Amino acid sequence: MKRLYHIAYQVEEIWHSLKEHKKRNLLTGFGVSWGIFILVLLVGAGNGLQKGVMVLFQDYTQNSFWIYGGQTNISKPGQNSGRHIRFKQQDISVLKSWYPEIEHTSPELRYNGKLLHSKSHSYQRFECYGINSSYFKIKTYNTSQGRYFNPLDDQQNRNIAIIGKDIAEGLFDKEDVVGRYFCMDGVWFQIIGVLAEKSLFSNNKRNIYIPFGTLQNHFFKDKSMNCFALSLKAENSARRFEESIKNYLSKNFRFDLEDKNAIYINNVQSSASSIKDLFKTINGFLWLVGFCLLLSGIVGVSNIMLVVVKERTQEIGIRKAIGASPKSILYMILNESIIITFISGITGLLAATLIVNLINLIIGDMISDSNSIFKGLDVNIPIAIGAIITLVISGAIAGLYPARKAASVLPIKAISSENP
Repeated sequence: MKRLYHIAYQVEEIWHSLKEHKKRNLLTGFGVSWGIFILVLLVGAGNGLQKGVMVLFQDYTQNSFWIYGGQTNISKPGQNSGRHIRFKQQDISVLKSWYPEIEHTSPELRYNGKLLHSKSHSYQRFECYGINSSYFKIKTYNTSQGRYFNPLDDQQNRNIAIIGKDIAEGLFDKEDVVGRYFCMDGVWFQIIGVLAEKSLFSNNKRNIYIPFGTLQNHFFKDKSMNCFALSLKAENSARRFEESIKNYLSKNFRFDLEDKNAIYINNVQSSASSIKDLFKTINGFLWLVGFCLLLSGIVGVSNIMLVVVKERTQEIGIRKAIGASPKSILYMILNESIIITFISGITGLLAATLIVNLINLIIGDMISDSNSIFKGLDVNIPIAIGAIITLVISGAIAGLYPARKAASVLPIKAISSENP
C-alpha cells in the first residue's frame, strides 16, 4: 500500500511539473510525435506496397516451376551451340517418374491465333494456350462459370475451351456462355468454363485454354513445346530441386550447365522469397529514416531535461539534504523524461493511425481494385508494439544523462546556487 502511495505521489509530482511549462513541453514533445508519426506512415506504406506486390504470386502454388527452353550458347564436344531446346510430352512423363517429389505437371504450348468468331460477333487480340488438366492445380486461376479440364478431356483431345472474361463478353455480349460454341481460325470449340478476373499483372481476360493434344493436332505439325510447368509436394525444398533438375536437363538435352541461355527456370518460391527479402531491406531503411526523425525529438527531450535539472538545482539539493537518495533523484528525472516521450509518442501513434485509416477510406476504390498494386497503408500490431517499445527506450536514453547529472549534485552547492 505504501509502495502504491509513493508511485501515485511521484506521478502527481511529475504531472504538476509538466503543467508548469506547457508550451515548452508541447514543443519538446512535438519532435517525438512527429518522428513516430512519420515512422508509422513510412512503414505502413511499405507494408501496403509489399502486400500488393505479393499478390502477383497468388496465381501460383508455392512450390511451382516454369521451365522454358532457349538456345544453347556454349559449344563443347557433343554440345553444339545454336540448338533450340524443345520438350516433348514424353520428356515430362519421364521427368515425373524420375522425381517422386513432383506432384503435378503440365505442358504449356502457346498458339498465336488470328481470329475468333461466334454466330454474331468476332474477336481479335487474344492469347491461346494448350495445357492439360493439372495446369490449374499449378496456376491457381478460378472459374466464374463452368468447370476445369479433367483427365478424360486430355485423353480424348476434346474440342473444348476455357476462356477469359473479355472474350466471353466480346463473342456473346453478357450471356451465359457455358455450352456455347466459338470458332478459332476455322476450328469450332465448345466453352466449358470462364475464368474469373485476376490482377493487372496476371491478366487472363483475353486468354483461351485448350487441351494440349487438341491444340497440337489442329494447329501444329511439330509435337514439341518450349515450356512446361510442374509443382512439388509441400515438404520438398524448391531450391534443392531447382539445382537437381537443372543438372538433369543439362545431361538429357546435352547443354553446358553454365549455359544461361539454354533453359530458364522460374522458381516461384525463390522469386517470392527474393521479393520478401527486398522488402525487408526497404522496411529496414524506412525504419532507419523514421528513427532518425525520432532521434531529433529524443535529443530535444534530453536538452529540455538538462534545462529542467538546472532550473530545479536548489530543489534537488534540498531533497538530498533531507534524506533523498541519489537513486530517487535519478528516477525522478528519468521518469519525467519517459513520460514526456511516451505521451508524445502515443499522440503521434494515434494521429498516424487516424491518418492511415482516413487515407485508406479516401482511396478505398483504388485499394479494392484488383488492378492496383498498392493495397493501402497498413498499421499492424507489431509496428505499434515496436513503436511503443522504441518510445520507452528512447525516453530512458533521453533522460539518462540529465538524471545522472541531477543525482550527482552536491546538496551544499545546490542549495547555495542561484537559478536563472
